[in-house]
Amino acid sequence: MTKLLFIEASPRKENSYSSQVANEFLESYKAANPEDEIERLPLFETELAPLGMEGANQKMENIMKLMTTGSGIEPEGEWAGVMKEIERLKSADKVLLSAPMWNYSIPYRLKHWIDLVVQVGASVMVNEKFEYIGQITDRPLQMILASGSPYENRFPLESDGTKTDFERAYLDHIFRFLGFTDIRLIRVMPTGMPGPQLDEIVANAKKEAKEAAKAF
Repeated sequence: MTKLLFIEASPRKENSYSSQVANEFLESYKAANPEDEIERLPLFETELAPLGMEGANQKMENIMKLMTTGSGIEPEGEWAGVMKEIERLKSADKVLLSAPMWNYSIPYRLKHWIDLVVQVGASVMVNEKFEYIGQITDRPLQMILASGSPYENRFPLESDGTKTDFERAYLDHIFRFLGFTDIRLIRVMPTGMPGPQLDEIVANAKKEAKEAAKAF
């Protein structure tokens, strides 16, 4: 059975534009793929594993043990929580991620989750040429990102000034680091001004999401 993992990174639920569009995507996806399993991961309602002093030390111990013996440490303590989230992501055949822009970047709960699943020595390995090789491959990622202002799909420039999009570029980069190559994007923007124009922006994003879901 095909499994889709939906990572929801907004706490605003039905008031969230990214979540609204993602839910439209899911409804269309379920209609096209009624037998598929959908696992929801609402990050602001999920008790994510801690990664403090113990986990940080275990992270380095795992890397050193891999380098010296070829195998990592046992999944115990905080490291067990790290490995649980990595396995959740690895078990998904497809990934849907919805997120708003917070302070020109990502919500802190999404960063927490990323810091759990992005682990050199677990989800990313190093080859004999000291190149990073992402281990989570051969599956698509659909991102749905909402922002109050409009942004171009490129890496940030020094000339961008105070309105700089670090969100999309970072998420694209970090998932490619993990091994994803099929990364798709729907943007809901600008959402900063209420009124008929915003209603049209959200409606168009929902329409785009419904069509994208049929081919996902």
